[in-house]
Amino acid sequence: MSEATSASATTPTDDDSTLTAAAVGDYLLRNPQFFHEHSQLLLELSIPHESGRAISLLERQVTLFRERQEHLQDQFHEFLTNAHDNDNLFEKTRHMILALMKCQSLAAVRELVEANFNSEFNASASALVLVNEAGAGHGVLSSIATTAVRAALGELYLKQTTYCGPLNQVQSELLFPQHPAPLVSAAIVPLKLDEPTRAALGNSLPLLLIASADRDQFNSSLDTLFLDFLGEVLAAHLQNLLRN
Repeated sequence: MSEATSASATTPTDDDSTLTAAAVGDYLLRNPQFFHEHSQLLLELSIPHESGRAISLLERQVTLFRERQEHLQDQFHEFLTNAHDNDNLFEKTRHMILALMKCQSLAAVRELVEANFNSEFNASASALVLVNEAGAGHGVLSSIATTAVRAALGELYLKQTTYCGPLNQVQSELLFPQHPAPLVSAAIVPLKLDEPTRAALGNSLPLLLIASADRDQFNSSLDTLFLDFLGEVLAAHLQNLLRN
């Protein structure tokens, strides 16, 4: 008697006019033993499948578990791949910073950027350029006029944050005028200097440029953490060189 009373108290009403999918779902969630007590329903209940045939509730559950397992395996594989890529980036960044610390002149810094960055980052071209109103260089560092850079880069220049993504022909020819092959992706890292250093460079904003003929080499999904860090170290080293 008590069992029947308990069941009627927790079982959804038989009145189809008030029975809703939400009520059925809520009942099953509050009574996880239901299918254990009515295990035959797992085989009797059928669910439409995208293949066109009906499958049992149990088969559907197995399919869901398999899909979830495959998704977790894909996520785990992606995690391992990202971890491996980050290890490689860390090592490359470490090598570049150690080499940069040995540079005792702007000429040495420029040579390091143009020679070593290509090999370390699998790039096609690398450069350290100055952007200023007059388009005037400083010693071994070439420059580009601010108006030209602003016209070619637009928001990319105005934001003055690290950019990774596609490079069009106009941008490629402006930033890498000496490079014959078209460059279609790039990392652009603004170097944030203090005011005395910027003044010593003719009120210039230095840009670290790394570009590739491979469109996927520098894509918008690339994490800029290591590039930002490299840019900070490069900016600090330039400040030390120009103060001495």
